[in-house]
Amino acid sequence: MPEMKQAFVTADGTVFDTKKEAQDYLRKPMVRAELMKLTNSNIELTDWLIENQETVEVSFESGTIRRITKADQKKLDKALEVIKEACLKGTEWLIENYKDLDFKYKLVKRMDSVEKAAFIVNTLTIASSGNTDLANWVIAHKAELLECYAAGIQKRVISPKAVARLAEYRAKMAAEKASKLEEA
Repeated sequence: MPEMKQAFVTADGTVFDTKKEAQDYLRKPMVRAELMKLTNSNIELTDWLIENQETVEVSFESGTIRRITKADQKKLDKALEVIKEACLKGTEWLIENYKDLDFKYKLVKRMDSVEKAAFIVNTLTIASSGNTDLANWVIAHKAELLECYAAGIQKRVISPKAVARLAEYRAKMAAEKASKLEEA
């Protein structure tokens, strides 16, 4: 029996399974152009920055505490309910202790700024095969690099009317809160 599958096709005929993959493919020339400007048309450096984009971005996020999102927590709760209802043998320990388990993220030690800077330098030095000058250049141009990597991402424009209405609503709620505090 033939199977139907949804796919995303770009103008040049390249097929992708997900919309994000297709968008990243379409953004690649824009990211490359921005990186070429930043690196003064250094092709080798630009290629390295594109190949190691994830490493560069993750190195700057190192030491931050990651948390399980509310959506992930809801999924975990639903899965546990299914396990409880199924009454599977051997799942008693999981049912009793699942709140204490860390499903998505490993424990991350909170780093101070000195430790974080050293970790970033080490990560980038390893990624650049021991080139500390390149690691220091990447750190010095952190903001510009992250901006280049975000090239081509379309941001939703918020209606000025919506912003004005939100400001009115917040002012109204603040006034109500202040009047309740005065009455109390």
